[in-house]
Amino acid sequence: MKHGKSPYTSTFYMWNGVAAFFYSSHLTSFHSHNTIQLVLDTQKDFRFKTKDSGWKTYKSLIIKENVIHQLDTNDSVQLIIYLDAETRIAQSIKSKYLIEKEIQPLDFNIFHFVNSNEIQQALIKPESALMENLLNRILQSLSLEIAHIPIDERILKAEQIISTAHPEQTTIKFIADKVCLSESRLRSLFKQVTGVSLYRYILWNKIRYATNQIMAGHLVNDAAIDAGFTDSSHFHKMMVKMFGISPSKFLKENKPDSLVMCDESPLHFETRVYNKVQRI
Repeated sequence: MKHGKSPYTSTFYMWNGVAAFFYSSHLTSFHSHNTIQLVLDTQKDFRFKTKDSGWKTYKSLIIKENVIHQLDTNDSVQLIIYLDAETRIAQSIKSKYLIEKEIQPLDFNIFHFVNSNEIQQALIKPESALMENLLNRILQSLSLEIAHIPIDERILKAEQIISTAHPEQTTIKFIADKVCLSESRLRSLFKQVTGVSLYRYILWNKIRYATNQIMAGHLVNDAAIDAGFTDSSHFHKMMVKMFGISPSKFLKENKPDSLVMCDESPLHFETRVYNKVQRI
């Protein structure tokens, strides 16, 4: 059963040269933007097509400015970032990924750049500083302006499994088998590398999964049970404990069409739907 809210969006934040929000529960019309667009899925994948191609499924995608396309959120949630194509960081990303191309799929997902806690904090709390920190991490990594910190590949794989698999699969035994470690060694190494206990990281992702389900249109109780909580009360208790906000407050504070200007000269952003142009 679903709550029928479509589309479901978080607050839309705009800075000088960049804007971003979380998006779900929608199939768009054909449209284009005057900006470079990054679409990063936070759960499974999304569907995308241009006016010259059929539907394809992606985990992450960079789209050149003025490309006519459609997006199907595919019962998942995406972080969508818009970049002024003339900024230095946009030029760096274009030169790496969009030479003579309109779109570029990425062979990695959002969890290569940030952990689940950072994504969940930015999603559920309408605070521009949280979103800004998230964007800086992602954009700096994509533009190669910061070096990647070496990490144990087994722990990186464990994080990817936890972040993208259905919660019923993310038992410690399942993860340990996949990364070829004993359960005790996995717990110890995970805490050593990430600074977070494996249990807490799994719990963060259960909460994020349930939140994504809510954004994709599912009722709170259904989302809670699908994520592995006993009921909505259990989900409520854990979300408040981990993130300081309840599911009901999240629903109340993240209203469609909520726009926050974070800079005196925000991004000049246009969306063209067929022959109509909407300006912000």
